[in-house]
Amino acid sequence: MLHALQLVVGVAAATPLRPKHAVNLTLFHVNPLKYSPEPVNMNTGDALGDMYFDLRSVGIPLECAHPSASTAHDCSNAEVTGSDLVITKLVIEADQRWGGYARCNICINGTDHHADNNCTNDKYVCACGDDFKHPERCNASVGRSNISQRYGSDRCVVGMPAWECWRQAVAAKTGGLWFSTMDGGHCGDANASDCTWRTVQIVKRVNKTCSDNSIFTTVERFDAEDGTGCFKNCTGGVGPGRNTSDLCWIGCFYATALGPDAGVPGGKVAGMPLADLREAWEAPFQSDDPARLGCPHIRHPGDPSPGPAQTPLTIAV
Repeated sequence: MLHALQLVVGVAAATPLRPKHAVNLTLFHVNPLKYSPEPVNMNTGDALGDMYFDLRSVGIPLECAHPSASTAHDCSNAEVTGSDLVITKLVIEADQRWGGYARCNICINGTDHHADNNCTNDKYVCACGDDFKHPERCNASVGRSNISQRYGSDRCVVGMPAWECWRQAVAAKTGGLWFSTMDGGHCGDANASDCTWRTVQIVKRVNKTCSDNSIFTTVERFDAEDGTGCFKNCTGGVGPGRNTSDLCWIGCFYATALGPDAGVPGGKVAGMPLADLREAWEAPFQSDDPARLGCPHIRHPGDPSPGPAQTPLTIAV
């Protein structure tokens, strides 16, 4: 079966090395502002893949209300709970002979929660292989993981907390792809063992709070205009002053986005159109105008200026 991939053509600086079997990918990544926008030893996603990561995090206040060993990865994840999170939209050129997906995380208190319990704090570390307790050494390949395949067999069962059921429903709703890009394959890096990827363009970097407001506002508006008016029953409010830790608000968010039964065993995943959610995800990167749910670009030391207008192409691979 042929799968269509959206490519973005931009103007990139000359580079001495380019990956073979290359394809351009428009990707997104959330992490604290202090880290480079270049995804070295990091995970990224296409629009739907990173939107999955974002939407599943709406339930974090419930998941982390009673911390445990099983929730530590999320509740201590600097890419989830950091106070200065940004979302970067970028274009990379990648060798599409995909390898296994590397699980890359920021080391916190000496652990990455993926079996490396002797890592350097604040440094990105990656783990590979299917055995989470005994990870393998990652190679230079660009890793790829299909969200639908990765989480498609998960089911909401009796006794499971609502936040976990909603997380599974988000995966069923969005699908999407995740990618991992290692220093060992970073083209032009003197220490790299291969050339499997390079950054073509940093398109835009926005504050996650601003990005979240685009999605939250879109969901609240849909509920008010085409839904059940669920948010009117919450004390958490709507709009920029909303309380996203309010149990009622969280429940209404997922009921509107995923359907009222998505958080119960056997419940149907429905809710508002996925196209509306994706449009809200893209809006912060399309404009700086708050009236259009746009967000300003946030610069990082050494961050190239946002590139020129881009022309989307669609090819079959």
